[in-house]
Amino acid sequence: MSGTSVCRVKLFVQATVLMALLMPACFAQNSLPSDPNQFIRQVVESELKAEADDHSHWMYRLHKEDEKGAQDRQVIETKDGSLAKTLLINGQPLTPEQRSNDEDRMKKLVSDPEERAKRERRSKQDEDKARQLLQAIPDAFIFKYEGQDGELTRLAFLPNPRYSPPTRELTVYHAMKGKIWVDGNAGRLAMIEGQLMEDVNFGWGLLGHLDKGGTFKVVQKNVGENHWDTVLLDLNMQGRAVIFKTLTVKQKQILSDFKRVRDDLSISQAYDMLRQKDRAVAAVNPSGK
Repeated sequence: MSGTSVCRVKLFVQATVLMALLMPACFAQNSLPSDPNQFIRQVVESELKAEADDHSHWMYRLHKEDEKGAQDRQVIETKDGSLAKTLLINGQPLTPEQRSNDEDRMKKLVSDPEERAKRERRSKQDEDKARQLLQAIPDAFIFKYEGQDGELTRLAFLPNPRYSPPTRELTVYHAMKGKIWVDGNAGRLAMIEGQLMEDVNFGWGLLGHLDKGGTFKVVQKNVGENHWDTVLLDLNMQGRAVIFKTLTVKQKQILSDFKRVRDDLSISQAYDMLRQKDRAVAAVNPSGK
């Protein structure tokens, strides 16, 4: 499976983190729809509407772990796309060479409109795929109410044997089971976790497959001003891509310290903000230790 396909699997779970409006009273815990699939359908519709309605931008800290190691970044969303500054690599401050390379990367993104346009096209394609994955959930699975965990409604899901995936990416749903937690007051997906019950083949196994037993977990919450965002993403899958290449998808992301920024913020202004944070740190700790 290609890196783009892996990204789309990740974006499926990330697609649920966009800001939404409050849901109608039918989502109150004492008046859940009798049909759990209809309940999930209404929640998914709310998530999709939120994607179209949300134009807010945020700054946050991202901790990411994968097969290559760990990184901590300060991320700022802008009307021109996101800009991220690397703070730590494997828990350590950047060396002078690493800091110079990171600075060059940010400057290129700020100054090169063609580079931003290329990234925007890739992002748009992935967002479209993620939207398709999200829209398919009510049809691809059979849901069952399991109970309440505080204010959250817990449901279990299994593959719907009557579902016919229209795309290669959606075939993964035939092998997936798990649980989903919904905030009944807000009508938002608060957490989803699942695993692959069997191997998943792409292109009859010629393009690749994911091994049985792979797991994922995503947690999202209201981070401020009724804006729901991802606070945890944990993927752990293995398989094989393009016949011979071993594929390991182990990625963990923790997002924290959310602060809203101006909706019309430009990427050059975000760069200035990140530079100002550097100067503030240097003023407090001139030795750099």
